[in-house]
Amino acid sequence: MSARTKRRVLATALALSALLGSAREGVSQTPPAASKKGSSAMEMEVPHPFFTHEGLPDPVGSFSLRTAAVVTRVDGKTQGDVAFHLETGLTKTIGLHIRNDRLFNSPRTEVMFQFAAITSADGRSGFAPILEFEVPTHAGAGSRINTLVGQTVKLANASMAFNEVFHYNPREDMVEWSASWVAVATPKVFPVVEIFGEGGTDALPIVRLLAGFKVRIREGFLLGLAYQLPITKNKDFSSQLVIQSDVDWSTRRQ
Repeated sequence: MSARTKRRVLATALALSALLGSAREGVSQTPPAASKKGSSAMEMEVPHPFFTHEGLPDPVGSFSLRTAAVVTRVDGKTQGDVAFHLETGLTKTIGLHIRNDRLFNSPRTEVMFQFAAITSADGRSGFAPILEFEVPTHAGAGSRINTLVGQTVKLANASMAFNEVFHYNPREDMVEWSASWVAVATPKVFPVVEIFGEGGTDALPIVRLLAGFKVRIREGFLLGLAYQLPITKNKDFSSQLVIQSDVDWSTRRQ
């Protein structure tokens, strides 16, 4: 892939977040936690991981959009792509996620509903069953919508967050899972570690490890850099570089 094409991929991902970052100035930017604990709570809010789902739904009226430029090495060739993950709370207990980690190369986009079943008293931790639909978004991907089930878990406090997600595809008898750990190093710097796995009856398991960090540029806007590698002999790519922007906003008036 030419350097010019790589620059276009990066510009596409970051331009979208920049526009949203400007637009969100006109709406409320303070999450419910900050309204209870003061402005310092916003500075210490633990960000979302790079790819792993949050284990609990976002509050109603709150939105999170992660967009990324993704550079992947596959069979000795470099592929540029764009990833996105939009999530919001539909009700107090139901969350919506719309995601595609490689928009140009992945033929399906994920639409997932998350149902908070157990939540801690402070609202930071809990357990949620999920129902997911993989919708064809590329020509040649067919018309079948895959249905998956699973669960998510979140364990968090003011200084760290652990998120875990498990998906099962009964049609193909395949499982996918991931887990993430995000810590607060300073009010503006957040190290991130994630692990991903997949496998099935007729497929050798694949496990990948991601390490990176996110930096809070201003309230509700972060930039992140991460590198991902397979740690099993069986792999779907050799390496992946991720440059991500993370925009959070709220339509609720405080």
